[in-house]
Amino acid sequence: MLQDLDQLAARIGQLVQRTRQLHAERDALRARVNDFEAEQRTLKQRAAEREAEITELQAKLRDHDGAVSAMLEQAQQVESSLREQLAREISERQSLEARYAARESELQGSLQSRDTELQRLRVAAASARERIDAVLARLPGAPSGEQH
Repeated sequence: MLQDLDQLAARIGQLVQRTRQLHAERDALRARVNDFEAEQRTLKQRAAEREAEITELQAKLRDHDGAVSAMLEQAQQVESSLREQLAREISERQSLEARYAARESELQGSLQSRDTELQRLRVAAASARERIDAVLARLPGAPSGEQH
């Protein structure tokens, strides 16, 4: 029986030792759980910060998209205005060219008419000189070498 009691005492000692070991493991596990919870809180905080940054960046992107859209619309309006102005300038230039061509043609005609008139006047002047010379040659006192 003593032997049974010794075995029982040894068995109780083993149980106490095993209980202490389990308590130590439990405490170690609790410490690890606490560490994991702290790490989880840190990660959640980081995730929240990143989410806030993403939200801020999305807001900025929307603002920039709006600004880009406004600038694109403005650029399109300026382009349209410039195209209209260019069309007006081209039309005006073509109109001026047509007027200048018509004026040049008119002046060329006038010049040609004047050249013809000048030529006719030269012929008339030469003819008049010949007649005047002929009349002068027939006048009394005219040099005799000039008479025909």
